[in-house]
Amino acid sequence: MAPFPSFTKTWHTSTYPSISPTRPELSLLGKTAVITGGGIGIGLAISKALALAGISKLAIIGRRTAVLSAAKKEINLLVGNRTTVFTTSADVSSKKQVDQAFSLISREFGQKLDILVANAGYFSGFKNLGEESEEDWANVMGINIKGVAFVASAFATHAAENATIINISTAIVHVDPMPGFLSYAATKSAGSKVIQYVASEHKGFHVVEFHPGRVRETEMAQKVQGKDGFLDHIDDADLAGHFAVWLASPEAKFLKGKFVWCNWDVDELKEKAKEIEGSGALNLGLDGWAIY
Repeated sequence: MAPFPSFTKTWHTSTYPSISPTRPELSLLGKTAVITGGGIGIGLAISKALALAGISKLAIIGRRTAVLSAAKKEINLLVGNRTTVFTTSADVSSKKQVDQAFSLISREFGQKLDILVANAGYFSGFKNLGEESEEDWANVMGINIKGVAFVASAFATHAAENATIINISTAIVHVDPMPGFLSYAATKSAGSKVIQYVASEHKGFHVVEFHPGRVRETEMAQKVQGKDGFLDHIDDADLAGHFAVWLASPEAKFLKGKFVWCNWDVDELKEKAKEIEGSGALNLGLDGWAIY
């Protein structure tokens, strides 16, 4: 039984054949991709999945050079030289650093960018109203809001005409308020609004958001360990990684502009494609009232 309300009858906590990055239908051969925060946790799982899907050139942006170096070695061990992995250090809350990183990636790759995975995020830890410092708020707003805008803007400058943007969001923007998540929930919700504007201004892009599940092997998870059983339900990081590859494939084009969960079954989603596409289904907005 699903621990949350689910759009599909089937609920997944680990990967399954339909989203396997080795499926020929999901091949990314010849494509280029950029991922922020792609060196650890869910980001690393997505980076590895992109490589398994045959991505030709993969750029990983992160703040820590040691983490980036380790991620590159791990991907090289996984797929050999089949994928060219390029890493560059940048703080996504700095527009100057983000713009420089994308200019460097564009020159290194020598071709337009096909896929962006905006994965970098920040959680200050369990803190209620009044408990977070001004620095806490600056960090969480800088990465979860400004970072999304800066990264999307820089990507758009170097992107292919029919590029894909995948924003890694969170279930926290859907569920009822939970103590301790104030700044994270507020800024991730704002980040989703940024993504909506990106989609509106770049209608040729395939833009989609998804909740990557509840994964223990992340830095955020370490901050919530032992908190009222928050991580009693665990999802494999590979589920998010493989789901991201599927979202970048032609099979998921009907989800353009939508917000989905990696736990939902993609075959059931495809069966509902006509219901979803062109309707308000899976749009993030004000429930119970729509202006169009």
